[in-house]
Amino acid sequence: MRFIIFGDSKGKKNGINEKVLKEIMSQTCKLDPEPEFIVMCGDTVAGSCKEEVLTFQLNQLRNLIEKYHPDKPLIPVVGNHEVNIEPIDDKFEKIFSNVYNDLNPSEFLDGYNKTVYYIDFDDTRIIVLNAFHYGSTHKIDKVQFKWFEEKASEYKKNKFVFVHSPAFPTGAHLGHCLDLYPEDRDCFWRIIDKYDIDIVFSGHEHNYSRRIINNSFSNELFAYKKDVIQVIAGGGGEKLRDKYKSKQGVIVPPIAVYHFLVVDIYSASIKVCAISSKGKKLDEFKIDKTSY
Repeated sequence: MRFIIFGDSKGKKNGINEKVLKEIMSQTCKLDPEPEFIVMCGDTVAGSCKEEVLTFQLNQLRNLIEKYHPDKPLIPVVGNHEVNIEPIDDKFEKIFSNVYNDLNPSEFLDGYNKTVYYIDFDDTRIIVLNAFHYGSTHKIDKVQFKWFEEKASEYKKNKFVFVHSPAFPTGAHLGHCLDLYPEDRDCFWRIIDKYDIDIVFSGHEHNYSRRIINNSFSNELFAYKKDVIQVIAGGGGEKLRDKYKSKQGVIVPPIAVYHFLVVDIYSASIKVCAISSKGKKLDEFKIDKTSY
């Protein structure tokens, strides 16, 4: 199974950076085999306080992607720009879910307008969370957390989590991601660590980076037992940043290049490759699953 990931593609024209996104889509069309679906890691459009503008932007985004990948399922993740940065209600979530009303998750969490859900593909589970639900921005709230733990605990050979706001930002948004609430963030990652999540994918920081979260991040309350990979894929078109302060566990420091990811699921391994909008390989890593 193969799928692609991109995030942070917002821009000025029609709310998206059409030039960069077209370059990325052109590169993804060269893949052989083709991707089966596309995950969008949030902040795909600039957003607006006007509902009709947000609707227009999201539809423009879909139209652009579907010109290159017709009939490919789109798996959206809510970012702060899709819900007008600091939402006071769920009206923007409703617009978001209406634009993606063809999304058919295996299960979704009631009360979040189909922005919190999981989809199973054979032995792989993709869990999508919302870190910008009104009243709990940059946080996985208690209701969502309980649901997440339940779904993360269920057995699947491969498990991926997608949330726009990274748990451990490297610099561009340090202190303005899930780390804004460190106790809540640590509880969230405890679930990641406990239930064998393979990779956590985020955006928000406008670059590519890869780091390992392990027992060196533990504190007096609990100790992480596993090495879990966090990947930030925020190079879909937004203005790039490579500010770099938080270096613990970093394998690939922030790369300020427009890019997308290719994820390949094999019977005994997972391979992830970061590719620039010009077709250059930026990073590649593999997870061995032979012991599972």
